[in-house]
Amino acid sequence: MGRRHEPDPFALKLGHRIRDLRLAQGMSLEHLRRKTGIVASHLSLIERGYVTINIGTLDRIARALGLTPMFLVLFPEESELEAVVEHMGSMSAEELAQLREQVSASRSPWAGKPRPPRGTRRT
Repeated sequence: MGRRHEPDPFALKLGHRIRDLRLAQGMSLEHLRRKTGIVASHLSLIERGYVTINIGTLDRIARALGLTPMFLVLFPEESELEAVVEHMGSMSAEELAQLREQVSASRSPWAGKPRPPRGTRRT
């Protein structure tokens, strides 16, 4: 897409998200340029919402930041679920494995209930 005269609201929100994640890693625009191959002026326009990007560009930026593309389009200030996913992004592999076990256990039909003895049929 071409350059806009006014920022697109969603592109601006996405651009701010990219900028915030880049700055949180202490990464300069020039460093992101080197990792993505996207010229710095274009990255700046993306971060300011003046250009919309395709999925390939989203993927290149996400990978350069060490993230998945899905992580870039989360807006934790707008949704409790997205805030939780944002928090999970900073968890260690061990913490995530423990969380996965807890979630799996809570989805079990026996969650919070005593299991019947083996060999006993449920009716």
